[in-house]
Amino acid sequence: MSLPIYQRVAVTDAGDVIPGAEYTVINENTGVAAPIYSDRTGATLLSAPYFADSVGTIQFFIAQGTTFRVAASGGVGTYTDRYVYGVSEAVFVSDNGNVGIGTSSPVSPLNVRTDDGGFTQFEPTGNVSNGTATSLRLSGKSDEPLRYVSIECYNSGANNVNNMVFKTSNADVVSERVRIDSAGNLLVGTTTTNSAVAGHVIYGGALAGVSTQSAAARPLYINRLSSDGDIIELAKDDVKVGSIGTGGGKIYIGNVDTGLMFDGGSNNIYPWSPSNNAPRDNALDLGYASNRFQDIYATNNTIQTSDRNEKQDIEEITEAEAAVAKACRGLLRSFRWKSAVNEKGDVARIHFGIMAQDLQDAFTAEGLDAGRYGMFISTTWWETQAEVAAVEAVEAVEAVTDEDGNVTTEAVEAVEAKDAYTRTDTFQTLAEAPAGATERTRLGVRYSELLAFIIAAL
Repeated sequence: MSLPIYQRVAVTDAGDVIPGAEYTVINENTGVAAPIYSDRTGATLLSAPYFADSVGTIQFFIAQGTTFRVAASGGVGTYTDRYVYGVSEAVFVSDNGNVGIGTSSPVSPLNVRTDDGGFTQFEPTGNVSNGTATSLRLSGKSDEPLRYVSIECYNSGANNVNNMVFKTSNADVVSERVRIDSAGNLLVGTTTTNSAVAGHVIYGGALAGVSTQSAAARPLYINRLSSDGDIIELAKDDVKVGSIGTGGGKIYIGNVDTGLMFDGGSNNIYPWSPSNNAPRDNALDLGYASNRFQDIYATNNTIQTSDRNEKQDIEEITEAEAAVAKACRGLLRSFRWKSAVNEKGDVARIHFGIMAQDLQDAFTAEGLDAGRYGMFISTTWWETQAEVAAVEAVEAVEAVTDEDGNVTTEAVEAVEAKDAYTRTDTFQTLAEAPAGATERTRLGVRYSELLAFIIAAL
């Protein structure tokens, strides 16, 4: 058995309804001014007559599915001819307390059905394997109970305390798709934040960051449509520090005007400007005096531009320059790198070349400035050092909540152990360097030019 819900209704007719006047609400179904509002036992809660509480307004309660007419009482005013129609019985309360909207047989605490058979349910389900859950279930057809999507709020079970779970069904098989756990982490395709488990994890709780994993397929797909430009922006403290993007169907990585383009079509890597999304020429260096590469492995030697059309002030070698070149022949020495000896000891290999200071002195002896010649390199930078303390390892701990969902123990993020060390920070200009920074200078030689210089004096 079910009972209809009653509705509060306001009837207005500014021309006839007078404030404070007495009116009768006539039930058109029975033709009499019968009680309008009763409780579930039939006891009268509100009956005629009624009084207007404002200009043109009478408020009263009606049972749904009934037609009423407002009439003046005691000779005051006239019939308003205003009819009030109750809507069809759409809301029901069953004997067990379930509420149905659009159905007289609600199967859950709140059951909403539509004319085409679709339904929504708020229901406590006690047969969930990991504990009791409160769910919102949405289905297309009431005659296919296993084809639905649901939102389930777990409140018990060792692995499901206060988790919110989103499920969908396919061919009558219901599967979990998304989970928000008690720590605030968003899990897609997985039920754990364990990094060894395939799935997509967005750490929104105590564990910061995003982790996406897949057992056999790509774990992440990002697609930019129509125009070229950045695909991923990288920032520190809300300030952009770099990007990964596309230009002409190729991918670049870099910051502002310093970037590299990876061209799979021509098998090339070349300088690129992310800010202008355009190639750069004769602008970028590989490495720096204070941050050097160790070895470069290549099949062929480097190619240096030697086009006459790009050169000027072309002259033969002078007598002073020839004297320096002859002196350089006697300055070639064998040597071993200190860093290699520190690492390898006596097995460190022997190298052959010139000391940049000797080359500089040879130019000075002939009244020439070595810095004017491309074969001699002198680079200055500034350094500061800071002691970084050791870090002890910390194991990750998930948040603990009580039965009401309150966090009793905060989650702890895992920390990897690290030894203490001295960090060296470098600055390329004095303006960038902080007060107290140490000035460093390193000399170098372009051997291709040095050897050409020596040969010119033979």
